[in-house]
Amino acid sequence: MSRPLLTICGLLSLLLAAGLVACGRGDSASDQASLPTIVAEPVSQAAVSAPVLRASNGLLTSPALPSVADVVEAVRPAVVTITVQTRDGDLFLRPIRSVQSGTGLIITEDGYVVTNNHVIAGALRITVTTDDGESFEAHLVGADVGTDLAVLKVDAAQPFTRLLFAEPDSIRVGDWVIAIGNALGLRGGPSVTVGVIGALNRSLQTRQQFLTDLIQTDAAINEGNSGGPLVNLHGEVVGINTLVLRSAQGMGFSVSSFTVIPVVESILRSGRVIWPWIGISGEDVTPALALREELSTQEGVMIRRVWPGSPAAESGLREGDVLLALDDSPVSTLRSLQRLMREELRVGQQIGVEYRRGSRSKSLRLTLEEMPR
Repeated sequence: MSRPLLTICGLLSLLLAAGLVACGRGDSASDQASLPTIVAEPVSQAAVSAPVLRASNGLLTSPALPSVADVVEAVRPAVVTITVQTRDGDLFLRPIRSVQSGTGLIITEDGYVVTNNHVIAGALRITVTTDDGESFEAHLVGADVGTDLAVLKVDAAQPFTRLLFAEPDSIRVGDWVIAIGNALGLRGGPSVTVGVIGALNRSLQTRQQFLTDLIQTDAAINEGNSGGPLVNLHGEVVGINTLVLRSAQGMGFSVSSFTVIPVVESILRSGRVIWPWIGISGEDVTPALALREELSTQEGVMIRRVWPGSPAAESGLREGDVLLALDDSPVSTLRSLQRLMREELRVGQQIGVEYRRGSRSKSLRLTLEEMPR
């Protein structure tokens, strides 16, 4: 590389560093709220029962831009290898035991671990090995096939290093991300790959399920990386690595923190995912959709399908209706609808629904049911 080009690269690095700041630590709950950390300080017993899973904001707190190596060094103590014994059948259908491995991340200091459901599916025995080589027996707290997520629990005398999740609204296309995991089950510590977020809110059909709210990234996700974290340059978890499309130049996908956080919180509370359900699928109303469908509104969620026997079907909602509000809370996008259902509304709650049918505004009431999974 010529000297002028090196000078330009150096200037660019300084400009980037001027716009970002590095990570600090906080020793109290108030510090944690104002200064997000790569790893959290010990928490009280009360907080363990209702753990804080997400960082309070997306700002770093010191004047230097951390290198990828700095972030990895801080994060890797909370990244674990998961080894699973399963029972399969041979050619004569005789039971044999096999071993498979994946990755997980510690999310509380008392030993709760998040990974993919497909990593631990059918497990007879689960072993979690930390970065320093110590191994622990783990038990399954709960799993959700629909989002391919699972929560494990391990016990130890000393608190674990944990990771926090990035605020979902802080995640942007083009952000640098780092994938960390137990690629191919190789010895020598976790593998690290770097890339950018290529797209958000992707959906994919696999042989097992239909996955939504996926982050697309060009950071290489290899076999064994499943269940490991995709982190930003703050050391916050933006997603859980779950699959790669070999036919699409190795494009990788991670379950976004927007989905991971409420799934994990529900499993920690109830041992399973309990979300309220209206019983519709839909899409955002855009100016193009409004023009094509001759809608009288340019925002909301247009209903594409109403599930038979669901609260929506029983209340009289139809395909083509546009949802505008639930219980006086605006529904401007599908994401805002999902946020309401996951964070504010409850199973069994009776709610008011405002919607548009053709040129007429209408309202009705329905009772939310538990989403079938």
